[in-house]
Amino acid sequence: MAEIIKIVLTGGPCAGKTSALRYLKEALTERGVAVACAEEAATMVKRLIRESKLPDDMSSFAFHHMLFHCQIRAEEDALRRLAEAKGEKAVLLCDRGLMDSKAYVAPEDFARYSRVYGSENRILCRYDAVFHLVTAADGAEAYYVNNAERDETPEQARERDKRTLAVWAGTPHLRVIDNSTDFAGKLSRLLDEVLAVAGIPEPLEIERKFLILYPDLEKLNALPFCRKVPMSQTYLETPEEGRFRVRKRGEDVFIKTSKQKLSELKRIEREEFITKEDYEGYISNKEYCQGTISKDRYCFVWKNQYFELDVFPFWDKTALIEIELLKESQPYELPDFLVVLREVTFEKQFRNKSLAVQYGS
Repeated sequence: MAEIIKIVLTGGPCAGKTSALRYLKEALTERGVAVACAEEAATMVKRLIRESKLPDDMSSFAFHHMLFHCQIRAEEDALRRLAEAKGEKAVLLCDRGLMDSKAYVAPEDFARYSRVYGSENRILCRYDAVFHLVTAADGAEAYYVNNAERDETPEQARERDKRTLAVWAGTPHLRVIDNSTDFAGKLSRLLDEVLAVAGIPEPLEIERKFLILYPDLEKLNALPFCRKVPMSQTYLETPEEGRFRVRKRGEDVFIKTSKQKLSELKRIEREEFITKEDYEGYISNKEYCQGTISKDRYCFVWKNQYFELDVFPFWDKTALIEIELLKESQPYELPDFLVVLREVTFEKQFRNKSLAVQYGS
């Protein structure tokens, strides 16, 4: 059975999601990748209301409760269609994901109907990548139009775009696809990102890391597109599996990661979810543990770039920030509200494994 890569396309009104889904499906199919699409749940529910199969006076809570469960069913149906896919990889393309619902309801309502799946942490980790397509009302205003499914003003579209982006902060792989090029360029940039996530031709990790002065945590927490995620990482080397890392993300997500170094900047990275029992079994094997490190990771969007800022309990004057890039030559801009001391991408002592050996348990 093929490895299934789960990808969400989200964004504000008139962002180009429908066209992007068609484009991605064709482009991936041409590359021999099996693809299935999960239809947007809100569209399905609205269609049922128009056909008088549902009451047209549904409360907001009832509507979004139904939407959430329709989304789960749509994704599960699409996954079943891919279950027997041939080849090494298959891709599930989701027209929005489970977190999108939170952008339109009160937090306590979302908590009530989403707990069937688990914590927000588990929902954020449900997908391999989330791509936020920015509404045309922000940067491509001449192309912003409404249709039978939407009637927002450009101002309302921009506000919904921001709310949608905010709820996805904290997902492991978030990318913002803006309107800095024409629409063909927007689709091309999206495809490049999707191919990178799908590991076509290889699952590369390209990161730059910087040492910064200890940040103002209140300011970080006040950012509209920021989420704090506590983490614990243990590094191991066993005779059977070689070198790898196991991570506890939040309280209920456990991940095993192996990396193959290609250069100081580029690595092949492979990740898999593991059970809590497997995680505890690994970290209890003290003979092969090389160090454990805990940290708070602040995931945030700034100028359409996604950053991960790590604060450690053993440092009170400095911290680390990383940005993942699509290619080594890709331009980037670091947040101007942080004091950057220097780049440490190539300095071994600032790798998490080295910190775990030096400071960890």
